[in-house]
Amino acid sequence: MSEETIELKKEFELERMILFSDAVFAIAITLLIIEIKFPEISKGASTHDISISFKPVIIRFLGFMLSFFFIGMMWTRHLRLFKYLRTYNSGVIVRNLVFIFFIVCFPFTASGITENMRSGFNLPIFIYIINIWFVSASQFILCYYLFAKKSSLCIAGFEAEKKYILLQSKYFAITLLITIGIMFLLSYIFNGDFTHVVLGFYAIPIMMIFVKRHLKKYKPVKRED
Repeated sequence: MSEETIELKKEFELERMILFSDAVFAIAITLLIIEIKFPEISKGASTHDISISFKPVIIRFLGFMLSFFFIGMMWTRHLRLFKYLRTYNSGVIVRNLVFIFFIVCFPFTASGITENMRSGFNLPIFIYIINIWFVSASQFILCYYLFAKKSSLCIAGFEAEKKYILLQSKYFAITLLITIGIMFLLSYIFNGDFTHVVLGFYAIPIMMIFVKRHLKKYKPVKRED
């Protein structure tokens, strides 16, 4: 088998891995929305009855929107990451599978916060945010493996872009870990009161502002691919 044939075979196999990952992202998003059903409204129902019927649907849809945002963000980062991949090995396959495993867990963990959330029972929200952290952590591990440990698997050059993606993944995972810690602390201080526990989510945008400022000096000059 010639070297050119081997390269073409590698490209085809790499494309299969990327397409498989994209399919998992699409399925995860589809499973999130497929469980949301339009409520049954009886004839002659009052406006108050209709609003009560729609309340659980609205909660589920908000959960879907939040999960869609995170899955979409992770798909975008996965796309940017694999843009620099030239070839692959078993290490890439394993780390990518771990990453998409936590992506496909989203429908399960999201159903917890939309179906079982109630005052004094915060386990579903902790499972959900921990799921998000595992996604971000596994993505950082994949980034580190490709850009730091096995850089020969990537195309040459673009060092500034690679460093920026790696740091972005690292700081996002750290931000989520700190958020989980804050939420556990709030749960302990306020005896599991849901209203106070979810305040921990505000730590994410606040910390991301500081992270964005810190990463600004590493942000590469935009150029045409």
